[in-house]
Amino acid sequence: MRNCLLCNENPADKKGSHIVPHFLSKRIDNEEGETGRDKEMGFVITPKQTTSYFGRAVLPEKLEEVYGEVTDELIEKNNIDGVVDNYFCTSCESNLSVIESEYANTLNQNPEFDQVYEGSTSGFVAFLFWTSIIWRLSIQDYSGFKLKVKEEKRLNRILKKYLKNNLTEIKPNPLDSDLNDIGYKLLRSPHYSDKNWTWLHWRPNYERPYSIMIDEYVLFLYFKTSHLKGMVMDFYSSENLKNKAEFNIPTENESIFSVSHKEYSLIVENIKNYGVKAVDKELDTNLDKIHQRLGKKGQMNAQLKAEIKKKIADSKVALGQKFTIKNQAEIINEAMSKYINT
Repeated sequence: MRNCLLCNENPADKKGSHIVPHFLSKRIDNEEGETGRDKEMGFVITPKQTTSYFGRAVLPEKLEEVYGEVTDELIEKNNIDGVVDNYFCTSCESNLSVIESEYANTLNQNPEFDQVYEGSTSGFVAFLFWTSIIWRLSIQDYSGFKLKVKEEKRLNRILKKYLKNNLTEIKPNPLDSDLNDIGYKLLRSPHYSDKNWTWLHWRPNYERPYSIMIDEYVLFLYFKTSHLKGMVMDFYSSENLKNKAEFNIPTENESIFSVSHKEYSLIVENIKNYGVKAVDKELDTNLDKIHQRLGKKGQMNAQLKAEIKKKIADSKVALGQKFTIKNQAEIINEAMSKYINT
């Protein structure tokens, strides 16, 4: 067994660790109306395909609704995104849970929209909470999110030094150089996800700052304060809101900019539209490659492309199977066979 990825001292004996704390992840991917553990019913959308996963406590009727026939193969291959085994030791997992439990209490705050408000927990605990999520995403295999090596190591050092099993012992050392020239801005649309769906989403090329939506929060993490005046990286038209947010440093109380549900829904919609375009572009590229491998030149006929896309969208298979590589391949093969034989 490998050593814990956080302390690098104890065996990584913990199973079922959440990369994004459960109190946030359940608001993104739990079955509608469910808040408990093992009730995940989530989808992972990538340009190549859309896959899905489900928790152990999801009822068979719901699985049949999403997947059609529930086979042994489906259950065996089920892998819940963001839940990992043998990453952390018992001690480090416990230390992470201390800051997670404390930060979860801040969800009870009900600020007015379009204003900066102060978080109800220690600013340093808040800093550790958000940087721990960013670090965990970076070390997670195949997450698609990756910090630079020196940034990942820096956050690892910070977390290893300051995470404790007792909340009262978590205090910053103002002389620690790792805590200098680093900070974040934070947007929140309070209780948006009570009635609306949200995302766990980032753009891999957005590094100054790293920008990520997690449920009703959008986090902008800066590894250098000079990046505050750098090139504009407009994260799904949130730049104006980001400019209204205050810059948080580890040694001061956390400030959060409260975003109206209407404004937040625009960001959510922009992410959806980006995903649709990315999927469509990837399918276009793959169809052109198939066309060329068949000895044809240039791009596939636009009418044939449109026909294939429509058949994928209209296919009668269950939702959990519709946008998988397997279903797309079957439809493309059928359409191409008809095309070649005419």
